[in-house]
Amino acid sequence: MDGTMHIAIDVRTINPTHSGVGFYVSNLLGSLREIDKENRYSYVCNQAQCRGQLLPGKSVDLIRTPFSHENHLFGDFWEHAVLPYRLRKAGADIFHGPAFLIPFRSPTFRTVVTVHDLVVFLHPETVPRRYSLYMKWLVRMAVRRADRIIAVSECTRLDLMNILGVDSSRIVVIPEAAGPEFGPPGPERVESVLNRYNINGRYLLHVGNLEPKKNLPRVIRAFDRVKRMPGGADLSLVIAGKKGWLYDEIFRTANAVSANAIRFLGYVPRDEMAAIYAGASCFVFPSIYEGFGLPVLEAMACGTPVVTSNISSMPEVAGRAAVLVDPYDEESIASGILAVVSDPSLQSTLRREGILRSRTFSWDRAARETLALYRDVYNERH
Repeated sequence: MDGTMHIAIDVRTINPTHSGVGFYVSNLLGSLREIDKENRYSYVCNQAQCRGQLLPGKSVDLIRTPFSHENHLFGDFWEHAVLPYRLRKAGADIFHGPAFLIPFRSPTFRTVVTVHDLVVFLHPETVPRRYSLYMKWLVRMAVRRADRIIAVSECTRLDLMNILGVDSSRIVVIPEAAGPEFGPPGPERVESVLNRYNINGRYLLHVGNLEPKKNLPRVIRAFDRVKRMPGGADLSLVIAGKKGWLYDEIFRTANAVSANAIRFLGYVPRDEMAAIYAGASCFVFPSIYEGFGLPVLEAMACGTPVVTSNISSMPEVAGRAAVLVDPYDEESIASGILAVVSDPSLQSTLRREGILRSRTFSWDRAARETLALYRDVYNERH
């Protein structure tokens, strides 16, 4: 059935230092704005965003809240008690919760939720205990009540089916993609950014929030092994990402081994990340678990050889364009790194194949598939 839809999307994960889910939301919004000139949109945003970050266009209205997505006390109460009323008043046909959560009540509108991973079920030891217990409850409620669920990978789809018993007919797999800012930058841009961060010589790179599932203690110990091997002595390890949670072991491990060869950059702005990716000899991302693993695609898009995990969603994303290692085995990680940094032919192959692989993922396609899902959900009620 044709007809103009009014689509409301919660965009509160977009903030000045947003990471994975925030990138998903910002890239999806940008692509939807490009392809959809017909439908009406409302963004659920907090006051800071409404004041400066999200400027409404002709087809975008703002549904304001004083609470950020990280306020799980008042913010979640507002989402479940107040937001349904606000959506009904705005005349929304569909609400999309792109960060795991939707209102528990949806009397006048249909709902779509994006589930990025089920880490709180599969690896609860990698997140704070109270957060894990609370998120398990919220995610169960969201997937039970949503009209459709977007999984960002086939891995996440299977997790939803196997762990939460979700019927496959309610799940649509719509993969993410590297943002438009990621591609091989020119050598002058790389040199300029590396000089700004005082990064010299050959380096390994890891990108991601500092938290247990990223497996950084093993990465650091594997790096220390590589430093002791022929061909690895001159390497440094650069880690870009803000502090997440339960990160003390990461710094303890770094201080116990080649501490003077490890650099923690903290959060790096997106417009500088492509150069830092491109300057690396190898991108090292042997995560214990990822719903998608977006940094793998970002590195590939920039022409950087990738070493990543042989489990979870990483093989699905990387295809044959990366060296896959056992993330629980430091020797496997070290061997993968050494294979890349000591073999120019392998580096060239991975650079070429990685760029090609990254191009098979597209935000334009993701937006079109998401819009088609909105239409299917809308037509079920109209």
